[in-house]
Amino acid sequence: MVTFTHHSGGTSEHVWHDADWSSRIRPLALADCGRLIVVAAHPDDESLGAGGLIAVAGQLGLGITVILATNGEASHPRSPTLTPADLVAVRRVEMVNAVRALAAAAVVRLLDLPDGDLSQHRNSLEEALAAEVAELTGAETAGATWVVTPWRLDGHPDHAAAGEVAALVAARTGARLLEYPIWAWHWSSPEDPVWPTGHGTGLWSLELDAAARQRKNAAMAAHTSQVQPLSDRPGDEAIVQPGFAAHFERPRELFIGAADEPAHGPHDDASHGSKPTSTPSTTDAAAPQSLSAGFFDDFYAGSRDPWGFETRWYEARKRALTLAALPLPRYSAALELGCSIGVLSRDLADRSDTLLATDINEQALTVARERLIGLPGVRVERRALPGEWPAGTFDLVVLSEIGYYCSPADLAVLLERCRQSLRPNGTLVACHWRHPVGEYPLGGDEVHAALAALPGLERTVQHLERDFVLEVYEHGPAPSVAQREGLVP
Repeated sequence: MVTFTHHSGGTSEHVWHDADWSSRIRPLALADCGRLIVVAAHPDDESLGAGGLIAVAGQLGLGITVILATNGEASHPRSPTLTPADLVAVRRVEMVNAVRALAAAAVVRLLDLPDGDLSQHRNSLEEALAAEVAELTGAETAGATWVVTPWRLDGHPDHAAAGEVAALVAARTGARLLEYPIWAWHWSSPEDPVWPTGHGTGLWSLELDAAARQRKNAAMAAHTSQVQPLSDRPGDEAIVQPGFAAHFERPRELFIGAADEPAHGPHDDASHGSKPTSTPSTTDAAAPQSLSAGFFDDFYAGSRDPWGFETRWYEARKRALTLAALPLPRYSAALELGCSIGVLSRDLADRSDTLLATDINEQALTVARERLIGLPGVRVERRALPGEWPAGTFDLVVLSEIGYYCSPADLAVLLERCRQSLRPNGTLVACHWRHPVGEYPLGGDEVHAALAALPGLERTVQHLERDFVLEVYEHGPAPSVAQREGLVP
């Protein structure tokens, strides 16, 4: 779900220009790049976010492929001038012309996936991207394959889906992954904690010479349907308005990627799709990693209920407080993340028309399915989060003590996906143990500090004990329970 619009003013480019990010940003050089694959969720993503990179790669004679996931037919949903089918025809031509302006020899792949619904077609994008990377396997190129994609935290669900798929393929093949922000320049600010600070994930800046900037400007101008009004009638306004376009007229482009540049030799195996052989720096080694599925396999081995959900008064009381904190008596669609053996799920099913309960451990899910069998509207699925995120939106999202299993980078993705999946009048409830656990990458208080920084959400309930913290967030400004009941204005 997109929680911003191109009509709002957004953050001025002057704010970004005056921000001192010099300590966070590292220079990006293409010395180790052998082939460049750029993923665009919509036509113009490639030009706005990575047009300079494509132009520089073209100047160096590198092989370049641009994969366009959707045709951008949903850019003007209220246009009285062009239908979605008209926009498909227009924007495909604009995109091809833009890529030609950037690098004449670049190859364009058009996937024709539906605009606004890319998360439902992740498999198609993954197959196309994996095939493109595999096509380069064995190619005699000096350097690695780079996969460049919209940023997973950019605030648009199609960008999130494209970024998550690209991250999955890059991790599997050893390609270098770089992500480019687009809408984050509009809705975010330099102080926003969503931006990486260099621990595990860093910011990389590519300086553009005059020729690259000229090519990028020409490519942006080629997307006429986006940078100019379709007509003077309401619904035909330009999407990329001057204040927004200013973010992409800088003499540099910024990317998000691993904090340390991989060390690839001229014919390093990593350039052909195997695991990178670079040695992690001290910073990378110290950066906590998300717990693996194997951790939970070991934890559940030989025990039906290792946490004591069925037997401990602590757990029963915490569940009662969680259920009492929900501001609505009933929800139409609930998502429970980290359902374990389904004890809380059983109570949530009584408060929801539909419930999707997920966990990473199949043994726990077997118990949960036994407990929930026959309940209408309940689905139980194994999902590794945040990568295997369910499609759709929900008016209740329950974050059941899994945030501290994540690395800081994965937690940022997890929380942003929770925010994007929450319907306008929805409820996000989170509860986490506050005592330190040596194996966990993060503590409960750290998880809730990151949750409090999510844009657009208001904390409406906070219950803090020595043992755990329980919070409820809603899109602000949210009415209180008494206001909903008409007890107060």
